[in-house]
Amino acid sequence: MMKEVGGSTTSPNGQHASKNPHGLALACRECQRKKIKCDRKYPCTQCSRANLPCQISTRKPRAKIAKTVDAELRNRIAKLEKLVESFQDEDGKLPNAEDLKAISQLSSKDENLRASDTPPSINAVVNSDHGSPSSPIDATSPATSKYVAGSFWSTLTSEVKALADAFEEDGPNSEPDTTPETTPPGPYALDGSNSTAQYELIFCPPGALYIMPGAMIEPEPAIALDLLNAYLNYVEPIYKLLHVPTLKAFMADGQPYMNRPADAPCNKALKAAIYFAAANAYTEEECESKFGKSQDLVVLQYRRMVDIALYQADPLNTTEVATIQACALYIASARITDSSRRAWSLVGMLVRVGRAINIHRELQGESIYMAEMKRRLWYFIVFLDSYASIDRGSEPAIHPDTYNRRLPTNCNDEDFGESSTTITPRPNEIADMTVSLIAMEASDLTLRLAIPEDMPSGQPWQKRLEIAYAFQKKINEQYFQHCNIDIHLHRIAAGIGAAACHSLILRAVRPMQLSPNHSAPRVDSPWVMELALNILRHCHDLHTGISGRWRRMPWVPWHGMAVALAGLCSIRDTPLANEAWELVEKTMATYAPSVADTKDGMLWKPLEKLRAKAEAFRDEPRQNSRSEPPNKVQQPAVVQPVPNVNMWNGVDQFGNMPLPDPSLNLATAPFPNDMTLDPLTAPISASVFDFPPDMAATLPTDNSWLDWEGILQDMEDVRTDGVGWM
Repeated sequence: MMKEVGGSTTSPNGQHASKNPHGLALACRECQRKKIKCDRKYPCTQCSRANLPCQISTRKPRAKIAKTVDAELRNRIAKLEKLVESFQDEDGKLPNAEDLKAISQLSSKDENLRASDTPPSINAVVNSDHGSPSSPIDATSPATSKYVAGSFWSTLTSEVKALADAFEEDGPNSEPDTTPETTPPGPYALDGSNSTAQYELIFCPPGALYIMPGAMIEPEPAIALDLLNAYLNYVEPIYKLLHVPTLKAFMADGQPYMNRPADAPCNKALKAAIYFAAANAYTEEECESKFGKSQDLVVLQYRRMVDIALYQADPLNTTEVATIQACALYIASARITDSSRRAWSLVGMLVRVGRAINIHRELQGESIYMAEMKRRLWYFIVFLDSYASIDRGSEPAIHPDTYNRRLPTNCNDEDFGESSTTITPRPNEIADMTVSLIAMEASDLTLRLAIPEDMPSGQPWQKRLEIAYAFQKKINEQYFQHCNIDIHLHRIAAGIGAAACHSLILRAVRPMQLSPNHSAPRVDSPWVMELALNILRHCHDLHTGISGRWRRMPWVPWHGMAVALAGLCSIRDTPLANEAWELVEKTMATYAPSVADTKDGMLWKPLEKLRAKAEAFRDEPRQNSRSEPPNKVQQPAVVQPVPNVNMWNGVDQFGNMPLPDPSLNLATAPFPNDMTLDPLTAPISASVFDFPPDMAATLPTDNSWLDWEGILQDMEDVRTDGVGWM
């Protein structure tokens, strides 16, 4: 009972008004209303001085929400049980107590980390296909993102925090009208299913991530065998990087690979990269029947697997050939579905790592097998660098004068093995290595032709054109003559070789890089337009033949499209122009989803700009090409190529440019009158672009060349922007 003070009567609530030992009594209602300090006695000093009745404050009853809290606790406990069960390993074991203690300590720092400006750590979410279907898909919090399966730990810590909030009582200074704030739940805004694709785990230093036991589950034996067969049938023939007999012994029989056990981290990374490459070879229907999910989800599943496997193999410091093979195959596979700068950037890293273990140089004392495997690996890296530079219109990372590895041998895998002392080449026939060898030879030549003219090893355009023709002749004699068009792989070899030849010849006279010292011919010709259209024809046929299961890196022929569009700014209403528009429209529609940096990047914007200019020229009324006044001084006759009726079907496509002098000797004309439509089968001499020195000042300005310089300048402008800078 409370003591009476000042003759006042004891309040019915007096038994609750005395200050308890912990000092948790509330201020009286009158002091709360006046917002003055109450000494929390009954009656308080303030009320006694003012002769006011002192009314004790009481807390709001909580009995009504007891059932709700109980139900909420039960739901959270059930969710926790499902989450824990979903991340048990095959033996049913959970992380040890020390790991759980570390996680609980991190959860207490979660709020501080969210409030800071420090970017979150690398998210290493592991595929949780075996988890409960009712478990939420969470993005990881910064406090848990350094752990593999970070979405699980993020959800766990948020659940534990919410449980603590459910039990939390009002603080000692809480006011009766104040409602306690509840802690917001864990972040669910981001989709954890694609968070792994935003990061590269291979850049993490060793020990930065905790790999939870059982987190990275390999496919079942039947699925693994099916993935291996898909790789051997639809990936390996195009990317001839590995030795099939050795690969089968390693993948199917568990034999050592590259003198390392099958379960070594480097070999695990190679196996995961093969699974990832094979996943891209499945059709949508096969993924639904084999995995019960879409192809995108299957690819994402094995993308996560290879990410973690490469992290464990530490590719940045590796000395293992198998790890570099896995990296190369990973980059080639990643570009199929990822048009960002990721693959382009990783190629530079791959070049450095390969050089670190001297893959780029011939070394004495190497076995036949190891030397051949390193040749395949190095020239596959050269191919990736050449592809990446063309794909994004940039300079290559490899200088051709810095390596001396010989090209791989044109042979079948059965021609040599790990214990072989000799290797027998197969000249003048299509072997297992032929398709990749054509691409590798073309890539090596691409690097050499990409050297600017003002560099010591640079070549003038005439010499580059001669080199390109020599390559065309070599490919034709060694491979094309032995292709059987009834064999699908032979058709692919012919298509890749033809596209490579046309591209090399076109880049000799229409460079991809803007150079002030460039001396390529400024006068265009029907031959250049026809060459660009041949590239588009071959690329369309090749894309049609390899579509479906033959998925590979998208080779977007933006260079040929740009040259064709530049030519279409000068010609119209001819059969060649009509065919050019048909091919350009078809090719742009086909490759728009695969172009580097998407349609908003540095390649597609200049193409769209040039396309709009060509469309404006096509749609405007055509000027009369014969409206020149008769007394106007005529330009030299050798300026304009002699029109071929079979090719151009008319002579008025040149607009208002002057016609050749009728007295001109056709034998001395710069372009032959019987020029073939296909420059691949009958190469034209480089002398067709040679003009007398005194004619340079009188050459007319060729619109298509200026348009070509314009698109290169546009690419440079976009590249210097903050988004497109490289």
